[in-house]
Amino acid sequence: MLKSELLQIIANGENSGVEFKRDDCRPEQLAKEIVALANLRGGLILLGVEDDGMISGIQRKNLEEWVMDTVFTN
Repeated sequence: MLKSELLQIIANGENSGVEFKRDDCRPEQLAKEIVALANLRGGLILLGVEDDGMISGIQRKNLEEWVMDTVFTN
């Protein structure tokens, strides 16, 4: 995905197929969104984006490991 495409998705805001999540979200919250989008047949979860579309970024180290080890295993 191009940067311009990503910025356009953020500019369009959240909807039934796009969810913004802060970097400090709880694993249960992220798991709930993943399941909801899977039931919807897909979508996007953008980590590091505030509800208002502001890009706050990711501070968490080893984000991929955290998602795989914490969110999916619990």
